[in-house]
Amino acid sequence: MKNSFQRWLAPLLVLLAFPSQVKAQIPGLPTKAVATEQAPTSEKPEETEARLQLWIKEARDALARLNEPGAETQLPTGVDSGALADHRRFLEQTILTANRHLKVLASMGEARKALDAARTADAQWTGFSEKPPFSILMLDELINQQDAIKDKLASYQSSLELFGRTLSGIQEEARLAEESIRRTATEAARNPSDDSATKWRITTDRAKSRVLALRATSLQSNVSLLQDQAETARIQLSLLNRQISAAKKHSTFNEEEVTQVRKAAADRQAMLRKEIAATRKLQQDAIATRTRLQAALDSLLKPTTEGVSPQPTPDISIATLKVEAAETRVEALQFIAETLESLSQLESFWPDNYQYRKTLTEHKSYNAKEDALRSLRLNYNRLTAWDVVAANELAAINADISKQESRATSIAAEDLRLVPINDQRAALWDKLAVEQRLAQSVSSQRRMLKHWLAEWDQSKTSAPLTETLSTAASSTWRYAKQIWTFVVFQYDDTVMIGGLPITEKRSVTLGDFFVALFSFGIAYYISNRIKDRLQAAVVGRGYLAEAQARTLSNWLMILVGFLLAVATLHYLKIPLTIFAFLGGALIIGLGFGTQTLIKNFISGIIVLFERKIRVGDIVDVGGISGTITEINTRSSVLHGDDGKETLVPNSLFLENRVTNLTLANRRVRRTLKVHVALGSSPQEVSEILKACAERHGLILKEPAPIVTFEDFAENAFEFAIYYWTEFNDKTNTNVVASDMRFMIEKGFAEAGIRFPNTTPSNLTP
Repeated sequence: MKNSFQRWLAPLLVLLAFPSQVKAQIPGLPTKAVATEQAPTSEKPEETEARLQLWIKEARDALARLNEPGAETQLPTGVDSGALADHRRFLEQTILTANRHLKVLASMGEARKALDAARTADAQWTGFSEKPPFSILMLDELINQQDAIKDKLASYQSSLELFGRTLSGIQEEARLAEESIRRTATEAARNPSDDSATKWRITTDRAKSRVLALRATSLQSNVSLLQDQAETARIQLSLLNRQISAAKKHSTFNEEEVTQVRKAAADRQAMLRKEIAATRKLQQDAIATRTRLQAALDSLLKPTTEGVSPQPTPDISIATLKVEAAETRVEALQFIAETLESLSQLESFWPDNYQYRKTLTEHKSYNAKEDALRSLRLNYNRLTAWDVVAANELAAINADISKQESRATSIAAEDLRLVPINDQRAALWDKLAVEQRLAQSVSSQRRMLKHWLAEWDQSKTSAPLTETLSTAASSTWRYAKQIWTFVVFQYDDTVMIGGLPITEKRSVTLGDFFVALFSFGIAYYISNRIKDRLQAAVVGRGYLAEAQARTLSNWLMILVGFLLAVATLHYLKIPLTIFAFLGGALIIGLGFGTQTLIKNFISGIIVLFERKIRVGDIVDVGGISGTITEINTRSSVLHGDDGKETLVPNSLFLENRVTNLTLANRRVRRTLKVHVALGSSPQEVSEILKACAERHGLILKEPAPIVTFEDFAENAFEFAIYYWTEFNDKTNTNVVASDMRFMIEKGFAEAGIRFPNTTPSNLTP
């Protein structure tokens, strides 16, 4: 067995022993390469291609030997079938990676030629061959090329970043493979008896190292290719920028170009109509096929003569899959036809957009330009929404394709179920292709409109000051007119023409409301000035008090305001019937919303006419005391002794108990209680108290103060003095009471009268 193993292992060792140059060519990889893969420092492209072809041939030969019958039985001791599978995988990856490297090498030559051509074209271009003015369509084509190259450049740069990150992973794998080779070689030196297994492991490690080296060289070649392609894209972008700049300076847009766009769009629509008709025919055929397959499935599912339903069989399973595939095909063709119709509709946008663009760039009327700009923005927003919908459709179709792909991977190639599953996959791929066409068309139009709108915005920012001011004035006037003529609502108005009632549609604009409000304001202002003069005359002659006059004038102005509103609407020919539709809701709303307001207003009128509560009265209502300073239509103002003003709803004066301290007169009686020690002379105390009250200037002489001996307390005599004061701006009852206490204390001290629980200073305990 050992001789047999060595017979097919020897060529494999020869295969893995030839040199490689990969690591020496890649910056960033370890400078110490795998010994078995060391390559010459320089190698011509044709030599590299020949070497890769040789590697592919020898790897295929070695793989064929490994796949010989009985290869697994000839493995050396210590090597299992898993190691053999790894070996096969490394050889297969060698073939695959080498083929990819060959393709990259072929592309590198083409990329180098493209780079040289781009450099030459950029250096030699000095202007367009045709004379200006240049067609706007040519400018659009240059912009489309610019966008496409920008996308390519972004893709190249993204791939370069990705390859840069991948290279570090390959470096780490190469390092681990080198360590494994050194480790295996060390073990072989220590244990020479296990020669076959050790050779196998060394061969496997070298195969893995070669795969990594091939990946690294292929990656480096890809990096070089992408660098050349990115540089080519940059040069082409530079040239296109120059060409676009030159074309913009001398571009023209005439009606012939719009006609050309319309003709091209009409031609594409005609082709789409043919494609739609062919798709509809295919759909009819697919429907017939689905009907036939459904009938065949129904016959298989038909119960037997004994009434027993058939059990699932492979035939039923395949028939079911065929019906599903036919249904998918019918749905796919329906989707394709609808998508093609959307494409046809999208084609109709192009001529209109070009016409809007022509108006925007060449028309003299500001209003026409604004209308064209609004249409372009509307179409741009519509295309943006369409783009999102198309992206969602693509995602949904890709999800369905992934589902079918996953379903197909679990079925063997000879399984008959794979045929209808493949039909479903094909139908879904057809859906994907036509949806991609729609998405591309939407994206192309949207991107072009974005360029046009950006150019317009840029042209406005760089316009001269006079043009900017003129544009701003025109825009302001236009928006003002739109606001002024904005229709708030419409109503039916019946007029008599020739004795017959004719119903006409009338509109009420925002301007009508502005005129109505202005007219109402002027009339109300004049009425208010007349009211002020009348109020001053009535109050001045003493017919009414100030508060009553003010309340009545407020009520009068409310009535005047209502009449003016009706008169203004009548003058502007706005009938009150237009508010009829609000009648029910308005009445209910006013009933609930103004219930409290009306109640307080009417209460204020009653209070004023009853004259039980007047301005200047001192009242106590709801525990709040103070002087009434105002009686308004809704509430009254109560000024307290502490200077705070309280708003009291007028309804409280009628619903609550109110104490008016100044209703009949402005005199009020106050009481001051005094306690003296036992043993004091009651007669002397009474005389002192009465004398103090009589001496105070703010205590009324009539009624005269009264002193009473109230009671015998536990250790004192209790006296009370009753006196009257008048409510006015000079009298503060609290201050009067304080003055009385000062005077009483002084009088008692002079008479030697003591207060309870006190001891005279001239007595000792």
